[in-house]
Amino acid sequence: MNRLSSTFLLRRAYEHVTASLAAIVLTVLAVVAVNAHAGNRTLTPSVTIQVPTVEIEVLDADTAHPATIADRVNG
Repeated sequence: MNRLSSTFLLRRAYEHVTASLAAIVLTVLAVVAVNAHAGNRTLTPSVTIQVPTVEIEVLDADTAHPATIADRVNG
């Protein structure tokens, strides 16, 4: 193995080790940041239910005609 190829292999090994350490450090920092952020939150669970407004019109039997009731129901 000549000097050129050994220098190249050492440089590549150094790059791999440096990249691995950087990835580990970034992962640890991300985990610490997420845990710290989650610990500061005080959330209370809540549920919102939206119900549409419906109007019901009561018709007298004397004034209502079956066709009129069907027209009102069908639009």
